[in-house]
Amino acid sequence: MSKLANLYANELKRHFKILYANWEPGGPLHLGDYGILDGNIFIPKGNLKNDFIEFKGNVIKITADPTADHKEFKSERAVEINLVAKGTVTAGIPLAKAALEVKFGRKDSIFFNAAGCTTNRISNKLKVGEILKELLKEKKWEKEYCVVTDLVKAGRTVIAISQGRNSTISFEAESPAVERINLADASVKLNLTSERSIGYKVDGAEGLDILLGLCKIKNAFIWGSGEFGHKAMRMTESMEFRIENSSAFKTEESLDELYFGQMGKE
Repeated sequence: MSKLANLYANELKRHFKILYANWEPGGPLHLGDYGILDGNIFIPKGNLKNDFIEFKGNVIKITADPTADHKEFKSERAVEINLVAKGTVTAGIPLAKAALEVKFGRKDSIFFNAAGCTTNRISNKLKVGEILKELLKEKKWEKEYCVVTDLVKAGRTVIAISQGRNSTISFEAESPAVERINLADASVKLNLTSERSIGYKVDGAEGLDILLGLCKIKNAFIWGSGEFGHKAMRMTESMEFRIENSSAFKTEESLDELYFGQMGKE
């Protein structure tokens, strides 16, 4: 993966805890997609319903969260946001439309704003996990595979990643009726007006799948053999993932000890 992709994925994962960034934002994803993690980036390989007869029909139950929320992130002490009201005098001329200005104080800083976010999720994760454990016993499933169980869609998304310490990007409200841009309001349409030294951007796109929750078959206990003779304690998630899928570690006495659990740490 590119440096930019890893930067974005790692920063958003650190902020959103149990949610992973979809790279690229809006890339095609569906509940029940399965694949592997490359760092904090999910790489899809297929879909449970399409690839396994055990999931045909309505085995997977999906629930939609009716409540929309606002998800945002900006790199600490590196991003300045200015919401300029309509009519503000600039260079002696009042602005005809409300504006958004984002200024960056260092390279590789991120501004992420997703308004009107809704979440769809698999509601019967326990049942899905039971089937996957049986497929694992039959050697039809790989233990390292993760499954998309939660999917966050944004009403409107603005993302910018800086290339330098003086990067900037600016937008204006499409409608002159907007007095001041509300970043939590997905109905406010934005037009890109200028940018300087921006390495990556999403300029107000609608309906993107931006974040995902993952579950995988996990171990309740992990212990080592040989040079890894001690029980592993207080591990980071990336350490746990490598250990669980390493041949150097004995991770269970039987497959019945495994469980289907959420990826990510609170």
